[in-house]
Amino acid sequence: MRIVLTRRAAQSGELEEGLRRAGHTAAHMPLTQQVLPADTTELSRTVHELTRGEFDWLVLTSPNTVRALASCGWDGTVPVRTRVAVVGPGTARVLNEVSDARNPWMPKQHSAAGILAELPAPEPEGQLLLPQSAQARPQLYEGLEQRGWNITQVTAYFTTALPHPLVNLSPGDAVLVTSSSAAEVWATLETPDVNILAIGEPTARTLRQLGRPADAVLPEPTAEGALKALAELDR
Repeated sequence: MRIVLTRRAAQSGELEEGLRRAGHTAAHMPLTQQVLPADTTELSRTVHELTRGEFDWLVLTSPNTVRALASCGWDGTVPVRTRVAVVGPGTARVLNEVSDARNPWMPKQHSAAGILAELPAPEPEGQLLLPQSAQARPQLYEGLEQRGWNITQVTAYFTTALPHPLVNLSPGDAVLVTSSSAAEVWATLETPDVNILAIGEPTARTLRQLGRPADAVLPEPTAEGALKALAELDR
């Protein structure tokens, strides 16, 4: 089966590699792009504060966040006092490419909910940096704040729709919708009868709300999760 991911080939990672090893063809049909804020003053200032060691934790919720920080001048320096948390292996891989941070903390459940449930409790007056998409849901910020963290939240990037997709879909393809923002673009397209897979329940919920429900939901954003979702299609 051909698996079409709604993200750029430049964002490929272990998920695509795992699908290919399992015998599937992986293609890309990007529906969105990430752009820096028009005014990067706040983001640049926060990057300098990070390198000066003003935060106890840096929490990274996506590979795009890491790329945005690097695009805004972060040289990858992580002070000794600052611990780094990543949401999952994909974010860890990109972090490893641009930073000297090694062995970042990662929740067993690779999601924002996993970070919220598993991140160690803060020390008194613990300072946490949370760079995110402008479209990020507030639950992570609000939950961490309730747990006692002093949070600096900054917009790292905006996600915007791309023009019409460049991949011709065929009946029987499986389209892997990778985010809620991609789901919003997907819902506007006229497509043949394909299988729709969603990464995570938030993306699946967006698809349902837009009248294009997923046929299966990945329990985690990995090749193993994709293979489990594909197995549901045969039931």
